[in-house]
Amino acid sequence: MIRWGLYLFWVLICLCITFQVQAELLPEHVAVVYNKRSVLSKRMAEEYVKVRGIPAGNVVELDCPITNEITRSQYEDLIKLPLSLAAVRGEWWRTSFSGAVVTSRRVYAMVLMADLPMKIKHELPIPRQGKPINLVSTDQASVDSELSMLMVGQYQLQGAAKNLYFNKVESIVGCSAPVLLVTRIDAITQETCMDMIRVPIQVEARGLWGWSVVDRGGPYKQGDAWLDAVVERMRKAGVPVYLDTWSATLPERFPMSLDVAVYCGWYTRNANGPFLDPAFRFRPGAIAMHLHSFSAANFKNLTQGWSSSLLEKGAAVTIGNVYEPFLGNTHRFDIMMDRLLEGFSVAEAAWMSMPVCSWQGVVFGDPLYRPFAKMKNMDVSPNDADRFFQGWWASRVQFEDDWASRVERLEQAAQKAPQSFLYEAIAHEFLLRKEWDKAASFFQSALAETTDSRNFARLSLSALLPIMGKNGSKSLISELEKLKSRMLSSPWLPAVNEWYKRVAPPPPNPNKK
Repeated sequence: MIRWGLYLFWVLICLCITFQVQAELLPEHVAVVYNKRSVLSKRMAEEYVKVRGIPAGNVVELDCPITNEITRSQYEDLIKLPLSLAAVRGEWWRTSFSGAVVTSRRVYAMVLMADLPMKIKHELPIPRQGKPINLVSTDQASVDSELSMLMVGQYQLQGAAKNLYFNKVESIVGCSAPVLLVTRIDAITQETCMDMIRVPIQVEARGLWGWSVVDRGGPYKQGDAWLDAVVERMRKAGVPVYLDTWSATLPERFPMSLDVAVYCGWYTRNANGPFLDPAFRFRPGAIAMHLHSFSAANFKNLTQGWSSSLLEKGAAVTIGNVYEPFLGNTHRFDIMMDRLLEGFSVAEAAWMSMPVCSWQGVVFGDPLYRPFAKMKNMDVSPNDADRFFQGWWASRVQFEDDWASRVERLEQAAQKAPQSFLYEAIAHEFLLRKEWDKAASFFQSALAETTDSRNFARLSLSALLPIMGKNGSKSLISELEKLKSRMLSSPWLPAVNEWYKRVAPPPPNPNKK
């Protein structure tokens, strides 16, 4: 009887393991689409198939103009129709007659390679003479978001359609939502395009370690609330956080760490601040997102928008909008980061975070990329490049919400470490807890340990934050004046000057009316 009970126990365990494997987005679930008119697009498709082990039957060749924007008829004839036929031939899915219910399915995600159109022009409704386009009921959309409805029958083209996968916490595999998870691998340079294919699978094996930088202070409380939720989720996971709360974005020449793995910010039209610094690069495999209505509107122009700029700085994943989406119909960064930290793939996390389909959003990145999956279970090997970030993560796992015990252990480790990272991370955690004196003390300890000019400049600015938290921004004026005098020959002086302007703006011009 005992032996039979043990047998049943192991059968149940095996069934659970089998179910877990089945309920995971795998290479055989992904369709790969490229443009036959582009040598790069075909080359990328071949490389992605090889790297990820995609079945050859899941690859589709399209014949499209190499242009960013197309008409609705071009979309229907050159993209939707051939992909619909490929879906039928390949038996990608079966749905009810209305398309509202998926009865069977084998393809759940689609990745578009470079040089495929990204935008569908507005056609309907036609505005009255002299009137602008109604951006709420327009039929303009991103190609990617429109393709998310590929398995659905007839639907209203004007305005956004509800995303039935929004805010789920389950794999798309086995989910009944008739949503195709579409992402895109594209960038300005060929090197970046190939990196977006090759780097993610390398990073998955060791985990995505590094700082998370959150730049809140946008024009609407709702967006700031989302970013505040990102901060709390990263802290809960065990990722160190640098939070910028100025109403303006990070300033020119801000000495951002070269160990940034996650960036979430808003709200300016074009990339600025540290992202224009030629020396700055994200950590390989980074997730970087800036919320703006037109972040990918002119994707092939590096000086316009955000999406391409972040990718060219080494990010492996970003999001964007090609036309005005309105805030409530954009990707929710807090949901996306939560799902990634839970171990979901980029395709799943991105589409769980998007409330609508047939609208303006675009996801850039490998749909199968799971940057945090192995980290979640600490299934990674220690290494010198990541050891302090791994220690920070492990301390969160070990001590959970017991910050007193955790900081005691971290301070002991910091005293033995040859770098200033642990002191800096502890200081920022105390900032988030509004324990200003302790934050100030640890910033001073970090300053005493660093010899790198970039880190020293960042820590010198950060050391002023406890003063501002305790006494208000005006209390920084004299300290910033001292810092300016010490950094006259520093490449990071523009950042100091910008902070000074924010707390001591010049008096109004009396001659200006």
